Amino acid sequence: MKKNITFLLLSVISFASFGQSNLIITGVFDGSLTGGTPKGVELYVSNDIADLSIYGLGAANNGGGTDGEEFTFPNATASAGDFIYVASEATYFNIFFGFSPNYTSGAMAINGDDAIELFKNGVVVDVFGDINTDGSGKDWEYLDGWAYRVNKTAPDGSTFEVGNWTFSGINAFDNQTSNASAATPFPTASYAAAVAGIVENQIEGFALYPNPVTNRAFIISSANGVEKNIEIFSVNGELVYSKKVKSNQTIDISNLTTGLYLVKVEEEEKIATRKLIVK
Repeated sequence: MKKNITFLLLSVISFASFGQSNLIITGVFDGSLTGGTPKGVELYVSNDIADLSIYGLGAANNGGGTDGEEFTFPNATASAGDFIYVASEATYFNIFFGFSPNYTSGAMAINGDDAIELFKNGVVVDVFGDINTDGSGKDWEYLDGWAYRVNKTAPDGSTFEVGNWTFSGINAFDNQTSNASAATPFPTASYAAAVAGIVENQIEGFALYPNPVTNRAFIISSANGVEKNIEIFSVNGELVYSKKVKSNQTIDISNLTTGLYLVKVEEEEKIATRKLIVK
């Protein structure tokens, strides 16, 4: 298989882990109320779970590596489509979000440079962040802000995929007293899972170059020279560019600021997705 396999196909390939784990990390947040609260994670239930106690969470603080499973869910059930919130405490979580977390644990007293691991029967099945790297200054940092999983992406297993996530940017929650009134709110319970049995095919011979972009333009090509629909999204999930283009046509992005973007390309019902760095 070609090395330039699409991002969405990678998600489908890792769908096997999704099938094995019926719980997935969909969001992490680090607030700015008293004590830097609320802090915690959002998880999504992809299929009914008869016993949540086979799952647990752990925080890898300051790049110090895994601390193992620090919080184990109780013996309870969960239904497909449920969102579960685990926070460091309940009071400020409720003040900020307007509802109570499902569970609280001191293990979720995370900062915006900490990674999170999800365990099933003691084995890591999903992760946010690099457990061996302090996130400060990294592209996955969420200090006083949040990160949220891209729709239809499968769990990351034990290897973090930053392209599976969108970010508020650091300090997005500074001086924000509630999620409802925040300028960049945490997208609560908005994750949409992939539908089992639907495979998004890769585009044969797909290429995007140069990447990183330094001259405000790039080219997309494929083995099939037909017209393609291009969409570019910011890390906050905002659509910032949309156009139909021909293969090998230069795409002018002079209106985009420097940063990280997600490019989605559709060609005859096939989809490719790439991270795009604009310098």
